[in-house]
Amino acid sequence: MKNLSVAVVDYDCGNLHSASKALELAMKESDLSGSVFLTKDPEKIINSDKLILPGVGAFKACIEKLKSIDGLQDSIEEFALKKQKPILGICIGLQLMASKSYEGGEQNGLSLIHGDVVPIFLSKNDLKIPHMGWNNMLQEKEHSVLNGLNNKDFYFVHSYRFKPKNNESILANTNYGEDFPSVLCSGNIIGTQFHPEKSQGAGIALLKNFLEWAP
Repeated sequence: MKNLSVAVVDYDCGNLHSASKALELAMKESDLSGSVFLTKDPEKIINSDKLILPGVGAFKACIEKLKSIDGLQDSIEEFALKKQKPILGICIGLQLMASKSYEGGEQNGLSLIHGDVVPIFLSKNDLKIPHMGWNNMLQEKEHSVLNGLNNKDFYFVHSYRFKPKNNESILANTNYGEDFPSVLCSGNIIGTQFHPEKSQGAGIALLKNFLEWAP
């Protein structure tokens, strides 16, 4: 069996070490062998088998940091769009995959999944922004990355949410004041609004499914 190379994009804007440790644990629990590594090197990104785009913080700061690193945006786009290899966006990492965000003014994203990042709309006065804590994920479609995880609780920290151009990309929803997509997918590109690396057993199971996924 081929050793799997899993690159975690290091652009100084994510839960890099916890994401890496969670992926290493998921690798041990799978039938796979391989390595998980942090990198901002475009060549290493393009040549990896799987790519993780993590993210913590505000969209504007994160997209600016990502775009400031020579060749990084181009390498992510080549990996995802040209080579069509599996990529997972986590929290802000998912939001960076959008066409645009309206957090901190209008910002262009990577356009890997078409749609906009907009504020969460609260319909109840007893809810607070940011949405922070455990909430369940309700599957809308079957997908191998979500196997065995319908209605499981995952950990969220966000004030904005993804509004896709095409609802066909929604794999799962979560409710917090409104229903919003918590997992989106377009071909080889998938993203979670929650943090699998902070979601204990369910999160490790999702990462294991992603490592085993062959779109």
